[in-house]
Amino acid sequence: MKFDVDPKIFSFFPGMHLVVAVPETLTNSDSEGLVSAYWNQAWIAAGNLDLPNAQSHPHVRQFREQFQGIGVSHKKFPTSIEALLRRALKGGDIFSINPMVDFYNAISLNHVVAAGAFDLDPLEGDIELRLTCEGDQFTALDQDEAIMVDPGEVAYASGSTILTRHFMWRQARTGLVHQDSSRIFLVSEVPAVAGKECAIRIEKEFQEGLRDFFSVPSQTFLLDSQRTQIEF
Repeated sequence: MKFDVDPKIFSFFPGMHLVVAVPETLTNSDSEGLVSAYWNQAWIAAGNLDLPNAQSHPHVRQFREQFQGIGVSHKKFPTSIEALLRRALKGGDIFSINPMVDFYNAISLNHVVAAGAFDLDPLEGDIELRLTCEGDQFTALDQDEAIMVDPGEVAYASGSTILTRHFMWRQARTGLVHQDSSRIFLVSEVPAVAGKECAIRIEKEFQEGLRDFFSVPSQTFLLDSQRTQIEF
């Protein structure tokens, strides 16, 4: 399979890096509680950050400014890291979805970047990060029927199936990582203000976490405006 990024995306988010990890076939379980401990540590650390609110963090603030620059309301369509950090800062009990989701959410909070994953099995084609076009469809998590998506949104896609709305805002039912998912594509969006060094640390954390928590090796990649396509 391939992952292909439209170069226009990097013009909207200059200096951004994308970190991708594709592990070998795995079992999405946490029998020894290692992921749970890792996620709990990240949640507590994020909750203790000295921030008045999530949008005051430089990483979140830069994404908000860049989305505003392309006409996307950060109030209506907050990025996944803004929503996650806001929830952590409020404190309260930690939540858990499944080990893989908890793993990438921990990485997201550890570095205050967006992170997510797609189950590769339901996808009928390669993965793209591009602008939506006529005929693209999106099925929300709480809906059975797909809706047509207006052209011009930044989105992950596979064929005409839109996997996320507004880049890092909302994920589709298609490609959602479940407890029984075994073939997974992970990606983290790292804003320019975080720097390439942050992206390299995330790449290493993906590798080590997949090895130590899920007992699988992985292919990892770093994409930017100079490298917009990979094959895995």
